[in-house]
Amino acid sequence: MQTGRIHAQGENIWYKRYRSDFPFRRVGDIWTDVRTNAFGDPRYYVVQTGTSVLERCLLMTTDPGDLVLDPTCGSGTTAYVAEQWGRRWITMDTSRVPLALARQRLLTATFPYYQLKDESHGPAGGFVYIRKQNNKGEETGGIAPQVTLKSIANDEPPVEKLLVDRPEADTKIIRVSGPFAFEATIPTPIGWEGSEQDEEEHGSFVDRMLEVLRKSPILHVGGGKTVTFKNIRQPAKTLSLSAEAVAANGDEKPVAIVFGPENGAIIEKLVFEAAREAYGKSYSHLYVIGFAIQPNARSLVEDCEATVGIPATYVQATPDLMMGDLLRNMRSSQIFSVCGLPEVKLRRISPKAAGESTAFEVELLGLDVFDPITMETDHRTGNDVPAWFLNTDYNGLCFHVSQAFFPRTSAWENLKKALKATYEESVWDHLAGTKSAPFEEGEHRQVAVKVSDDRGNELLVVKKLDEAQA
Repeated sequence: MQTGRIHAQGENIWYKRYRSDFPFRRVGDIWTDVRTNAFGDPRYYVVQTGTSVLERCLLMTTDPGDLVLDPTCGSGTTAYVAEQWGRRWITMDTSRVPLALARQRLLTATFPYYQLKDESHGPAGGFVYIRKQNNKGEETGGIAPQVTLKSIANDEPPVEKLLVDRPEADTKIIRVSGPFAFEATIPTPIGWEGSEQDEEEHGSFVDRMLEVLRKSPILHVGGGKTVTFKNIRQPAKTLSLSAEAVAANGDEKPVAIVFGPENGAIIEKLVFEAAREAYGKSYSHLYVIGFAIQPNARSLVEDCEATVGIPATYVQATPDLMMGDLLRNMRSSQIFSVCGLPEVKLRRISPKAAGESTAFEVELLGLDVFDPITMETDHRTGNDVPAWFLNTDYNGLCFHVSQAFFPRTSAWENLKKALKATYEESVWDHLAGTKSAPFEEGEHRQVAVKVSDDRGNELLVVKKLDEAQA
């Protein structure tokens, strides 16, 4: 009676409870407050999910510093939410396009900075939560009271509950993504010679690739240009070629085709042997089709006419070919595309003062795409590519992004606005440019540049520091 908590209604006496007694509620299995975009069509992606759903799932099941795994990366929503709430993350996808989107999303995002209990342990040490109220007296902090009938009857202070979605944020600090590695499955180089079992498996793979090529005989060069094959068949006798066909554009000339391995990267020897055979049999052109290719093999393709006597073109096959069910809905433009080769210049920067070490810088000059129709090279400037990345110490296996650039995009705009008072305009011009920041030589004394083209193809070129110009 003294606390005003009794409500009489007829012969019944009720306990009076206020909203402020319990400023949070239990979440059930029906979430009406986490709907995705009403204009989106969820039929195409079975895992199409908004950030609010991921936030709730992550906060209910993990603590700061825990590791979150998402085997269906998509646009990187899980990684984005995990990064926001101080969780470590691993995400993966079978297609290069969503991975490129996720990488750009994380590199250019900003996040709130939550105060840490133990800065030496980072997020794993936990966040700071405090109890506070707004001007209306409503509980807005990460610690909220729970007034119960027991606490009222015994005149005890209310039990305090922790609200994990309300850590204390420092509004003076703008946080960006922490360091992360972006890696692909490293294809094992497959030799030109193999066992009988390897030959049987390779024969089955070649048959499947020929079937796909017959159904989608159009290679997209870029700029709206295409090369169409007809009369695709296996050669009568061959040592290294996979198929022959007739290029139906302009003069119908016979061309040779070699497929790379199903689960590995194309090596230089395979290209050389195929080119030598194609030249000896008077084919007009060699098409090297694969899922991955080693840098030295890629260079041989570009210099094939000068080296072996026959022009060659590398054609990137989408990894989705390995998942047969996806082919039913794939357009021919998504299966095979001609890839260019990045043109870069590696420079040596002389020390400005005694005791300083020699530095290097890389400039992306452009992207050269060989047109097998006109037999000419189409050059695009470095400013006309969506993204390019630099590994300043490439070990020949794993590409680690040391510096990232997005020339033909506004990807940095949100980050630029958030950090406008901190960084000068020249910094953003650099991040959207074609010239790297200076760097020192690494253990392996070679660098790698990876360029993403409009189709999501990742084009790699490797340079040794000994090749640097003064």
